[in-house]
Amino acid sequence: MATSGISGGAIDVGALVSQLMTIERKPLVQLQQRETQIQSRLTALGRVKSALDALKTAADALRQAGTFSASKATASGDGATAAVSGTPQLGSYAVSVTQLARGQSNASAAFASATADVGSGTLTLRSADGTTVLATINVGDTGTGTLTEIRDEINAANIGVRASLVNDGGQTRLVLNSKQTGAANGFQVEVDAGLAAVAFTQNQAAQDAQFSINGLALTSSSNTVKDAVEGLTLTLAKAPPAGSPPGTTVDAEITVAQDADAVKKSVDDFVKAYNEVEKLIAELTKYDPNTKTAAVLNGESLLRQVQSGVRSIVRATMTAAPGDYARLSEVGLEIQRDGTLKLNEKKFGDALAADSAKVTRLFAATSTVEAEQGFAVRLRAQIDAIAGVDGSLKAREDGLRASIRTLDQQQERLEARLSMIEKRLIAQYSKLDALLSTRQNQSNALANALAGLPGLREDG
Repeated sequence: MATSGISGGAIDVGALVSQLMTIERKPLVQLQQRETQIQSRLTALGRVKSALDALKTAADALRQAGTFSASKATASGDGATAAVSGTPQLGSYAVSVTQLARGQSNASAAFASATADVGSGTLTLRSADGTTVLATINVGDTGTGTLTEIRDEINAANIGVRASLVNDGGQTRLVLNSKQTGAANGFQVEVDAGLAAVAFTQNQAAQDAQFSINGLALTSSSNTVKDAVEGLTLTLAKAPPAGSPPGTTVDAEITVAQDADAVKKSVDDFVKAYNEVEKLIAELTKYDPNTKTAAVLNGESLLRQVQSGVRSIVRATMTAAPGDYARLSEVGLEIQRDGTLKLNEKKFGDALAADSAKVTRLFAATSTVEAEQGFAVRLRAQIDAIAGVDGSLKAREDGLRASIRTLDQQQERLEARLSMIEKRLIAQYSKLDALLSTRQNQSNALANALAGLPGLREDG
């Protein structure tokens, strides 16, 4: 709110009203400052929620038993490679490749150009066994038949055959390729007499891959084999050269072992997320006695509850079966003097190598009895109680938002009242200014009149 500049009379009304309104506005300024403080607290609580959400995500990973059974596949030899796609059994798999899967390829006779006249008639594409018509192409029915026309119509039919044009020593051929490898994905191509000049020749026959795993003979229409070993995807990479003696193979040894590094990373992510919560709470609640300044959430009891809740879980002792781990420190998650966690990687790695199932239970065990639940399970439940939809953090945020709405309403009412006060003051002091100006003019006129009267003279 700004007062109007009114001056030039006996009183500088604008300056006077501005000074008076500065005093009147003090309650409004206090409300605005209070709202700024609450908004700062709300923003800080939002940071806490984000940190807790990150911790919940990290805990969720450790609640999954599959996290601790992570494995990796390595291959030696040229025959095949492998990638983990599920939960394979640990061990070794001998893979021997006899032949790779291929798609069929046919090429037409060569023509002077892609737009040269090739005749007119019907081109028919059938399935590998000839029983199913895949597409019937009418060539040259609306003009001169060309390789370009045949290519475009085959591709537009959207079947399992792809057509393309290739340059062959200054001439052009139409090449037909299976979209997928495997004998069943081959095709037959027929042309009637009107297209005899096209004369397709098969350059490569469709075939299935032939290979064995630990001596078991198998076939596959694709060189990517997803179902031969549960949880493992094999990629057949190399076959014996053409003309090799029967029984010749290209071999590979696939080893599936526990991926300790992946498990450690999940635990390390948890440690980092936990420490971020600890450090953030310390930052937001600190008090500096030297400067006598407090952080934005100093004195916020909710944060003490949050810190106490998560700390109590990581410091707790789990009720476990004889021989099982009962404390996080037993597998290398050590509590530091400042309350943060540190992962002793060697100790954790040794525990994981000794018995990964025991480590899994320490984090992921489920039970209706809280003390028997794994640490990640209990921590996830604790975070939900704090930062979930119905958690205490949301209730606190809702309360602060309600306070802001109340302050906004109070400010609106006060703004309206101040506007009326300003108008009243301007009117009052403007009237006073006018009155004083009139009196001043009258005084000046009287003085001028008196000055014009004849002076009194003394008698001689």
